[in-house]
This record gives sequence, structure tokens and C-alpha cells, in this order.
Amino acid sequence: MASFIRRLRISLAQGDALPQLALLGVLAGLVTSGTILLFRFAIEGPLMAYLENGDHENFEALAPWIRFFLPLSGAMLIAVIFARLSAQSRMVGISHVLERLKHHQGHMPFSNFVAQFFAGVICALSGQSAGREGPAVHLGAASGSIMGRKFQLPSRHIQLLLASGVAAAISASFNTPIAGVIFAMEVIVMGYSFVSLIPIILASVAGALLTRLVYGAEPAFTVPPLQMRSLLEFPFLLVEGLVMGALAALLIWICVKSAQKAPKNLWLRFLIIGLLNGLFALAIPAMMGIGYDTVNHALTGQLPWMILISFALAKLCITGLNLGLGQPAGAIGPMLFIGACAGGAIGEVGNYFAPEIASATGYYAMLGMAAMMSACLQAPLTALMTLLELTNNPNILLPAMLVVVIANLTTSEVFKQKALFPRLLQLRGLSTDTSPVELMLRQNSVLSVAEKNIKVVPKFASIETLQLALSGNPIWLVIHGEKGILAALAASDVANLLMNEESLKEWLEVMEDEDPVLNLMAIPGQRLTCHSISMRANLQEALDIMIDEKVECLTIHYGKEVNTASVMGIIEHDKIHNYYRYVH
Repeated sequence: MASFIRRLRISLAQGDALPQLALLGVLAGLVTSGTILLFRFAIEGPLMAYLENGDHENFEALAPWIRFFLPLSGAMLIAVIFARLSAQSRMVGISHVLERLKHHQGHMPFSNFVAQFFAGVICALSGQSAGREGPAVHLGAASGSIMGRKFQLPSRHIQLLLASGVAAAISASFNTPIAGVIFAMEVIVMGYSFVSLIPIILASVAGALLTRLVYGAEPAFTVPPLQMRSLLEFPFLLVEGLVMGALAALLIWICVKSAQKAPKNLWLRFLIIGLLNGLFALAIPAMMGIGYDTVNHALTGQLPWMILISFALAKLCITGLNLGLGQPAGAIGPMLFIGACAGGAIGEVGNYFAPEIASATGYYAMLGMAAMMSACLQAPLTALMTLLELTNNPNILLPAMLVVVIANLTTSEVFKQKALFPRLLQLRGLSTDTSPVELMLRQNSVLSVAEKNIKVVPKFASIETLQLALSGNPIWLVIHGEKGILAALAASDVANLLMNEESLKEWLEVMEDEDPVLNLMAIPGQRLTCHSISMRANLQEALDIMIDEKVECLTIHYGKEVNTASVMGIIEHDKIHNYYRYVH
């Protein structure tokens, strides 16, 4: 097994090795979907046991005092747990995934995985207004990342498994495998490539299959047959796009402002979260929990327009406040809730004023879900594919494209709001913006550009030692001494020196009781200063280390120990620049 993993690591480090990546994608999908199933069981099992009629979303049946104290006690329990963790271990959710992918090469800490699992479960069990998809994305990303690290894979493949876990998590949550793939590429990776698509697609398929084995093939929502009644509806669609864009901008604004004003004290923050959720639950019981039962009611036209508007606005306020204050739960579910209720309200109004033109309420509710999700995430393709898979109706795509684009433009261009999760990272002084060059460098291993035709020689080397090393016509001689790797010396310069007897005599040093030797750090020749890097690193990491250490090349090593036996090649600064200039 150990030898198999070693061969796997080397083959992945040297090239893309699609068959191995495909196998890892399937494995990541199965591990992630298993984790998501366990997460759902931990939530739905207890809720079905203590809520009336065994309905895990029937919080409305609870007594008023329970509706108030349940979210409050849940929030304070999370505070007790988080108080025992370091500040870094409390970082959870999609923003944390983006941060680790951008700034930590996709390495997701196990402590944050555990914190997200239990905090997400407590949020859901205590009826706080929250979604489970955000925690699911974190758990999926961490599952893939941790698996990659267990195999000691290169950083770019750890990032790929992270994205595969995200795709499987979305696929398993909504039963939408295509949307899972596009969400991973559009929201998390923020780019597309053929090599990365293969394992991500397989992970998403594996996630969907395992979930369907347990829960069946039914989608997450009850979607009635939807059809646009007339082309005269386009003014209604225009209005819906504008409204959804404005609501998305308002949600992001509330979230940002509450994050900026949030108290630093952990206990006070979670006390405020608990009180807010308790008060909203007391006034509007439908705010409790994930709220998919309310979404289904909106899709089937069972709620009047005033109720829909009040639900949408209340959910928007509590979601923005929760996210800004640091509730360790998700925002995608609430986005769909807000979109369904606001869209349903527009449908109700349209049917009231123009019943012969307007389509069913559920039609506008479904479009509202896609538009709200797209505008908040700035992810139109994800929203459209989610809509297509949930409705199984390609006829809805034409109006959906219009509503989604208008909503996105309204949020980003009219109200100047960026995507929600990158905006939250920006408040912490972090960025997810990645140039095409940087993205390309992160997707390629150091071994893909490395010069592997090298020989390792001691600093003081005899003529026989050098002749033996040069017999293989290496490009570079890597010089090592008492302090480790010292430099890389052009092998051609050493060969020229050995052929020039007069110059050779000048540089030979006589050691006591030993043959004459050459000091390779003193003889003339092209010599590069060196530092070390792991074979699992990518080209961007290599550039960063060269800049930080002020060196001209890096020796690439297998394993954790840096020694002469582990050297696999060297990578030069100029080779990396030439790679993205001329190869790409």
C-alpha cells in the first residue's frame, strides 16, 4: 500500500495522470457524500424525534417560549464550544474554504472541519435561521483536502480534491450533480480546465449516486409543472430581476454592516445571535430552521402575497445579521427561501392584475430562487443549472436567463455590491482575486517544469568524483556541504574546467592524506543560489519562495526530509517565467 501511494504521488507530481485523478475524484465524492449523509442524519434524526408528527421542519408547532429559548440556548452552546477553540479553528463556512484555497494551497485544517460539523448541527437542531449547504460545502472541501494530504499529494491536486469535495457536497445536498460541478468551478475555483473537470464531474456523480441510494432520486424541493404562459410576461420578468438584484444587494449590505459593527467579544456576539433568532422565531415561526417547507409552499402557491413579502423581508434581515455576526451556518438555503418568497409575491401580484398573462405563482418563485442565488454569489451558471435540474424543464431557461442576468447586473452595477463570500473575506483584509497567470501557475506542479537531469556532488569533489557525475551528461550539479544544499553549478562549466589542464591545476586544492579536490563553490562557472521545495508544491509556491528567500533556483525534494538522497531536480526562476510566457 505504501509503495502504491508513493508511485501515485510521483506520477501525479510529474504530470496530470488523468486516470489517477479520476479515481481520486470518485473517492473524494464518496467520502464527501458519506460525510454529508452523516451530517444530515445528525440533524434530521433528533428533529424527527422531538418535533410534532416526525416532521424535521415543523418548528411552528413548538410552544412560543420554546421557540424563543431553543435558538438562544443553541447559540450559547456554540459559544461554549468556540470559546475552547483558537480563533483560527473557529473559521468555518464558504468564506473559509475560499481563504484556504487562495492563501493556504487548499489545506483545510481538521479542527475547523470538526468545529463546522458540530456547530452546523447545533444551529439546525436549535432552530436557528440557517442553511445546511454552507456547512456542507465546508465539510466537502475539507474531506477532499484532508484526503489529499493523507496521500501526500502535490498542492494543486489537494486543491482539485477540495473542489471535488465541494461539487459532491452541492450534488448531495440538492440532488443536482451538474450544478455541483459548476458551483465548484464558478464559485470556489473561479476557473475552468479540462483536467480539473474530469475528477470534479466524477466526484459530483458519486455524491449524487450515494445520496440517491439513501434518499431516492427526488429533488430537494416540490416543483410543480412550470411553463411561461405568454411572451407578454417579459415586463414581469424584468421587474422580478430588478427586485431580486435589489434584495441581494440589501442582504449583502446588511451582512457587511453587521460584520463591521459586530462586537469582538465572542460571548456577546453569540448572545446577540441567540436573542435575534429567538425574537424572530417568536414573531414569525417560519423563520426557524432551514425553511424548505415554506419554500415548497411558495412553489405550490399556498401562501398569500402579504405573507410572502413579510417572510422574504424577515428572512433577509435575520440572515444578514446572522452571517455578519459570525453564525457558523449557511447562507445558500436562506437565499433560496428569500428568492422563493419574493418571487412568489411578484407572481401573486402579477396574477392579481393580469391573470390572463401571468404564469403560476410557483413559476415566479422558482425564477426568484435562481435570481437571488445568482445575484448573491455572482454565479449565474450555477443558478441556471440548479434551476434546470430542480425543474427538469428546459423551457424555463429562457426567462431564467433574463431574470438572472438582470438581477446580477442590478446587484453589481447599480448597487455596487460584490459577491457575498469574497466580500466577507475582504473585510478581513483578504482577497480571492486571481489573475489568469497566477491561476495557471497554481495548476501546475514544480516537477512539470523542473530540470531532472542533475547530479548531487559534495562541495569538495575529486576529479574522479566529478568525472563520474559528468558521465551522465547532467545539466546541473547540485552542491551539498555540511549545511545542506549550497548551490547549483552548470555542469558544462565544470566539464570545460576539467578539460583545461592549466586552469585545473590553478583550482586544485590538496587535502591532507587525500587526493586533490576542487572547491565547487570557488571555481569559475554559472552558479545559482538555492533553497528547497517539496515535490508537491506548485509553480506559484515556487515563485513565492524564491522571492521570499532571494534565491535563483529551488531544489525539489521527495518526502518531508531535505537531504541529498531526496533531491529530484531543480527549478529555475527564469524557467517559470518562460513557461507561462511561451508555453501558455
